[in-house]
Amino acid sequence: APRGGDDGAVDRPVTRDDFDAWVGGIFDKGSWWECLPSWAKTVVAGRARLGGIPVGVVFAETRPVTTTTPADPASPESQERTVVQAGQVWYPDSAFKTATAIRDFAAEGLPLMIFANWRGFSGGQRDMFDEVLKFGSLIVDALVAYPQPVMVHIPPGAELRGGAWVVVDPSINADAMEMFADPASRGGV
Repeated sequence: APRGGDDGAVDRPVTRDDFDAWVGGIFDKGSWWECLPSWAKTVVAGRARLGGIPVGVVFAETRPVTTTTPADPASPESQERTVVQAGQVWYPDSAFKTATAIRDFAAEGLPLMIFANWRGFSGGQRDMFDEVLKFGSLIVDALVAYPQPVMVHIPPGAELRGGAWVVVDPSINADAMEMFADPASRGGV
């Protein structure tokens, strides 16, 4: 799993869905620390060291995750709700987690690495009601104001589509952001 699997050698071919093994070759051994791992699990955010330099890191979880919303104790009709969220999609909670992490990394003065592998934002009626677009705009706001270098990388086999591309497009902060795409990656708006 991406959570906790940041270092060590990869002893088998890496597939598109095996992002945890791929992350192992990026950061200094033992330096990965995930923040808020139990919240908004379709996004992984944390801190690591790259050649000894501390950096903030954000990337997409590629596997589906289960989210449970507890029943509201003040409402007798309320029930616990369990929802499966697809990987590579920004939901209201994961978009807010992304924006919060980016703001936190900016306050700490960390350079930011975004491994972009999103198909876009969830477009369901409930997610629209839960303000997914508002939280997506908070990501843009955080990146526009980011004072340190931001490197957006689209890894091999990854895809960046739709509104997700718009949110991390380097033109929103051309002085600080750069995008790098592997020839084996895909993208489009």
